[in-house]
Amino acid sequence: MENETDRTLNEIVNEVITEAHINPDLILPEEIAYIREHSLKKPLRVVHIWALGVGAVITGMYFGWNFGLPLGGPVGVLIASLIVCGLYLGWVLGLSELSVSMPFAGGPLAYGRRAVGKGFGFIMAWSMFLECLFAGIGTALATGGYVAFLLNPEHPGKLTTTVCAIGCALLFFAIQYVGVREQASIMLWLTIAAIVALVWFWLATIPGVSLDRVLTNPLLPGKWGGVLGALPYALWWLVIIESVALASEEAHEPHVTIPRGMVLAQITLVVLVMLTAFFACAAAPFAETGKVVYPLPLVFKNVWGTGWFLMAFSALALTGMVVSYNGMIYAVSRQSFSLGRAGYLPRALGAVHPVRRTPHVSLAVWTLVTTVFIVFGYFYEQATNIAILISTLAALIWYVLAMICLFVLRHKEPGQFRPYRVPIYPWLPAFIILVSIFSAYLYGWVNVQVIVPTIALYVVAGIWYLLRGRHTVLSTAPEEVAARVASKLAARRSGKAQSGGTAGIGSGGVGLPLPRWRYALERVTAVMLATGIVSLAWMVLRATGWIAGPPVAVELAIVAAIWSLLFVALSLVGLASTLGQ
Repeated sequence: MENETDRTLNEIVNEVITEAHINPDLILPEEIAYIREHSLKKPLRVVHIWALGVGAVITGMYFGWNFGLPLGGPVGVLIASLIVCGLYLGWVLGLSELSVSMPFAGGPLAYGRRAVGKGFGFIMAWSMFLECLFAGIGTALATGGYVAFLLNPEHPGKLTTTVCAIGCALLFFAIQYVGVREQASIMLWLTIAAIVALVWFWLATIPGVSLDRVLTNPLLPGKWGGVLGALPYALWWLVIIESVALASEEAHEPHVTIPRGMVLAQITLVVLVMLTAFFACAAAPFAETGKVVYPLPLVFKNVWGTGWFLMAFSALALTGMVVSYNGMIYAVSRQSFSLGRAGYLPRALGAVHPVRRTPHVSLAVWTLVTTVFIVFGYFYEQATNIAILISTLAALIWYVLAMICLFVLRHKEPGQFRPYRVPIYPWLPAFIILVSIFSAYLYGWVNVQVIVPTIALYVVAGIWYLLRGRHTVLSTAPEEVAARVASKLAARRSGKAQSGGTAGIGSGGVGLPLPRWRYALERVTAVMLATGIVSLAWMVLRATGWIAGPPVAVELAIVAAIWSLLFVALSLVGLASTLGQ
C-alpha cells in the first residue's frame, strides 16, 4: 500500500510540474519534496467543472439578486442582469488563460505573484478569499432562511434559520473532508436537482404571470439611478464562477477542462438568470419579493398558496442553496490552503490530509469562522445583505487586478506557454477592467454601507502581510517555484526577446492565424464591447441628470438590445475559442 501511495503521489507531482510548464531541471530536490507533500489529486473532468461552475453560482438564482428590486424595479433589475451577464462571460474567458497557464490551487496568488510580486499576489488572493468567505456566509444564512420558510411558511423563525444555517456549514465540512472526487459527484447530482427545481418554478408560476408586474408604471420606479443601484445586487447572480479556476490543480488536462467547462457553465447560468428573473418578477409583487432571503418560495406561495405543493418545491429548492455553499466552502478552503502552503498565512492552513489529500485544516478553520458569523446574523438582520455586498465588492477588486496581471504577463513573458489564449485581446480584458471599476463605483449608490468594513478587512490583511506574512513566504511553494523558474527563463531569453519583438501579443498570439470567419466575429464583438461601455456612460449621465434622453421605453429597448447582442457575440466567440482546444 505504501509503495502504491508513493507511486500515486509521484504521478501527481509530475502532473503538477508538467501542467504548470515548469522545467524539472530547474527545480531543487527540496522543492519537489514540498510539492509532493502538499499536492492535490486530479480527478476532475469537463462535466465536473461545469457542475462546479453552475453549482457554485446557482444559489444566485434563489436569493440575493432580489434585494435590487426595491431600487430598480423588475425592468431595472433585468437591465442590470444583462450587464452582469456580459461582464461575467467576458471574465471567464479572460480568466481561463491565466488559470490554465498557471494551474495552481492558489489561482490569484499564482497570477499576481508571477506577474508583479509577492505583495500583489497576496492582495489578489486575499480578495478572492474574502469574496468566497462572505459568499459562503450569506448563502449559509439564506439556506437557514429557506429551511425556516419550509417549516413555517407564515412565520419563518430566526432561531430556526440560525440553527439550520449552522447545520449546513457542518454538513458540507464533512462532505468536503471526505475527498474532492466524492464531493464533485455529490455536487453534480445536487446541481442537476437545483436546475430541475428552477424549471419546476418557471412552469408552476405560469398561472400567476402578469406582464403588468414586470412592465410597471413607471417602467423604472427608481429611474436610471435605480438601475445602477440594483447592479451590485445583480452581480450576485453569477459571482463565484471564478472559483472553478481554483480547481485547475485538481483538473485532468486543465487546458481543456477549465475553459470549456467554465464557458458552458456560464452560458447555462445566463439562461437560468433570465428565466428566473422574469418569472419571479411576473408572478408576484416585486415590493414583497425584494425583502426576503427566500424569494422563490414566496413567489410560489403567491401563486399556489400553502400546502404540500409549496412544501415539495421548497424542499427541492434547498438543493440550489446547499450545492452553492458546497462550492463556496471548496473555494474558501483552496484559497486559504494555497496561502498557508506558500507561507503568506499560517502554515497550518496549508496542511493536506495524508490519505484523503484534502485541505482539512483550512476546511475546519473557515467552517468555524462561518459558524461565528451565522450566530452574529441572529442578532443583525442586515447580515445577509452585508455579506453579499462585501463578497461582490471584493470580487470586483480582484477581477481588475487579474486582468492587469494578464496584460503584464503578455508583455513580460511573451514566450510563456499558453495552451488557451483569451480572444479579442486586448479589448476583452480592457472591457472587463472598465466594467468592473464601473460596478465598484456603483456601491456608492447602494444604501447598505459596506465600503468601510471592506476597507477594514484589507487594512487588516495589509498589516498582517507587512509585519508577518512577507517574512514567512516559503520558496518551496509551487507558486514561488513557478515564479522563480519563470524569472530565470525570462533572464535567459531577454536578448532573444529584444531582437525578436513581442510575439504573443494579439488575439491569436503565436501559432496559426485565426480562420477568416472567427477573425470577423472577434472584430465585430470588439466594436460591441466598446458600444457596451458607451451605454454605461450614458446611464450615469442620465441618472445624474446631466443630459436628457428619449422616452424611457426607447432607451430601455436600445440598452437591452446592446447587451443582449453583446452576450450572444461573446458566447459565439467563447465557444469557438474553447471547443477548438
